Amino acid sequence: MLNFIITAVSATLIVAFGLLKSVWAGFAYFAIFFFASICIYWLYVLISNYIYNYKTKLNDRYQLYCANLINNSTLTMEEIAKNNDVYVKKFKKTLHKEKVIEICKMLVVIGLLISIVSLFFTGDLF
Repeated sequence: MLNFIITAVSATLIVAFGLLKSVWAGFAYFAIFFFASICIYWLYVLISNYIYNYKTKLNDRYQLYCANLINNSTLTMEEIAKNNDVYVKKFKKTLHKEKVIEICKMLVVIGLLISIVSLFFTGDLF
């Protein structure tokens, strides 16, 4: 909810300052500042979520994966414990697509940030 509020307020300020640039050209710099700050904020959120989900909560997610395997097949916990390395590899393969999507989200935000900063410094923005 906090992410939605921060994004909505920043988007409103970006639009307001973008519309007010006809009154004073300096308002465009405020719009650029809020756009860059929202990009940095979302980059921080995405990186912290990535670290939390794939570094600190990996064991919990593996336990959930094993529980799903037991519930959806005839496997038992003893069989999974015997071949733990095989199931860990299968689990990590299931995470590959999620990780790629999360990294692509981060790259999009970084691209937006780099483009707005480069347009600002080259002067082609206005």
